[in-house]
Amino acid sequence: MTNEEKQYLSDVAQLGCIACRINNRPGTPAEVHHQRKGAGAGRRASHFDTMPLCPGHHRHEGDAIHRSPKIFEELYGLESELVRQTREDVKAYRKTFVGNP
Repeated sequence: MTNEEKQYLSDVAQLGCIACRINNRPGTPAEVHHQRKGAGAGRRASHFDTMPLCPGHHRHEGDAIHRSPKIFEELYGLESELVRQTREDVKAYRKTFVGNP
């Protein structure tokens, strides 16, 4: 993993869970979820194709992406849209908190 990838993943986690933010509960600690669609069988997506999810929305709750992907998608949107939003959020985070574009 490159330093750029490490920094990006760290920034993604700093954003807090994207599903919780959609539910108006910002600031929930997050771990990084790699986009599954389009990655191929047994292959992980790029470290830049990620989104922040709390453990509940990642794998524990009834609407967690790994437990109920269809329900997750119905409630929060497509993985690809959330990954795209995460990239924009990381850019804004870096401008605000880091001073880097």
